[in-house]
Amino acid sequence: MNRLIHFAFHQLYTNLAWTYDLVADAVSFGEWKAWGHTVIPFLTREGRLLEIAHGPGHLHLTLRQQGFEVIGLDLSPQMARRLRERVLRTTGQSPAHVRASALRLPFADGSFTCTVSTFPAEFIFAPETLSEVRRVLHPGGRFVVVPMARLKGSDALTELVKFAYRATGQGKSPVDSIRRRFESAGYTFAQHMVQTARAEVVVWVCTAPNQTDAARKSSGV
Repeated sequence: MNRLIHFAFHQLYTNLAWTYDLVADAVSFGEWKAWGHTVIPFLTREGRLLEIAHGPGHLHLTLRQQGFEVIGLDLSPQMARRLRERVLRTTGQSPAHVRASALRLPFADGSFTCTVSTFPAEFIFAPETLSEVRRVLHPGGRFVVVPMARLKGSDALTELVKFAYRATGQGKSPVDSIRRRFESAGYTFAQHMVQTARAEVVVWVCTAPNQTDAARKSSGV
């Protein structure tokens, strides 16, 4: 069953990327973009921002329009094409983006003040990802993640969508174990809940150690 679910998600993100927005809007009752945008108040506007797994580019475009210096990263060539088309059509300019893996980020140490990822796959928890993101962040930089949203309401349609989430393993977030993963990778972890009309959106703000913290750890203080 898990293999089938992973295959379906992979197809949605690659060969069926043209259906991604339709599916996302259907399962979120039209709130998908709003769920992703909940990260914005937690981002730092100074310096460059890296969006990991940019997908079809809705958040990327909004960040550009709000004045963020954002660079996108994704492995899917189909999603890269959708990002380019969306940004070029709206702004007349090409987006800054690279095709690469979060497990091996093609950027120098300390390149970004923030990294962000909304509704990422399991790669986001990999030790390699957590290490790489910390490496490319400035000291004290933020890694902001929206892992999930919990639908509110108990009408029949909402309950049906909730059941689909449970059946596909979505909507599970054991925060204590997640906190340990980020803290063991050197981050300070905080979870925030943001309310929308139809859901409660989970936002993780993970802060990389600043130079003082790093010095204390290295000295054993």
